[in-house]
Amino acid sequence: MATKNMPKSRSGRASKKRDVSTRTQPKRAAPPPPQPKRKMPWFGWLGLGIMVLNEILLVLNMHPVAIIFTAIMWTGYIMFIDGWIWVRGGTSFFLDREEKWPMLALVSVLIWTMFEAFNFKMHAWEYFNSPNPFLRDALYIWAFATIIPALLRTRTLYESFDFFHGSVPWKLKITPFWLSVSFIVGIAFIFIPIMLDDYWANFLVPVLWIGFILMIEPLNYRISLLETANDHSGLKSVLHDLEQGDISFFYQLLAAGFTCGILWETWNMQDIPHNGFIWYYYLNPIYWKLSLNLHLGAMPLLGFLGYPLLIWEAYAMWQLIKWILHGDTMWERNNT
Repeated sequence: MATKNMPKSRSGRASKKRDVSTRTQPKRAAPPPPQPKRKMPWFGWLGLGIMVLNEILLVLNMHPVAIIFTAIMWTGYIMFIDGWIWVRGGTSFFLDREEKWPMLALVSVLIWTMFEAFNFKMHAWEYFNSPNPFLRDALYIWAFATIIPALLRTRTLYESFDFFHGSVPWKLKITPFWLSVSFIVGIAFIFIPIMLDDYWANFLVPVLWIGFILMIEPLNYRISLLETANDHSGLKSVLHDLEQGDISFFYQLLAAGFTCGILWETWNMQDIPHNGFIWYYYLNPIYWKLSLNLHLGAMPLLGFLGYPLLIWEAYAMWQLIKWILHGDTMWERNNT
């Protein structure tokens, strides 16, 4: 009896070993396969032209351009980057997903309006040289509508380059306990700062940024597992990728966040001498001291660490909202 069972038990142990090795082996997300060369679409060239013309008019001190400088630059940038993604074989929002980009712009406005509401308490930034109330509000909506599209399109562009793909041989186990801890801590990080006095609320601005990631990523992680089990891929979780050892998406988010952060502060800095519609930051002095008083425009260097957090939380929010509203079926003609 024992002799008969021995091969079966060895086989079971071998099978178990294979399962473990398969589970711990890092999963590398390869870049998209090479696509036939495409020409830059008309809106890509138009976007680049808008950016160049806008820079020229600002140098010529055309004050109306200074008022809407940042919103124009981001609009041209999105058009150009979307066209570049198309040239590299990716999916263009303007050519392939006409139903999706208006919803992305709307969600961008709503999300950034929420951050503005938090800023009433934190006093981390303030706008200056705003025009009359009607035009000011229109510019707010225009500018807010470009924020998340610019971030996410930049991330998608970086996805098309081999450099932004990689894996690590770690074994990261995401358990229900740690997902629960992350969710609870995330809620605390969001609401505790605004319950404190103004000084501490301002000091804890980075905590708010981290809080949304800690709260939403566990939800996206669980949903992504359910989607995978049902052969769907409508929601992506950065946490799930990291568990698999795939750090490609994380690389892309970091690079896109820093890129957009530098552009934001550069364009704001350019607009300051022309009395344009600009913003200043009122960050705690410790952030300036830790930055050795080095800055780009109005932002201390340490503040640029907030941009990767911003794009991560913005992406997580977008993914969750899109999943809840069935965006893959209601806003797109296909799921590619």
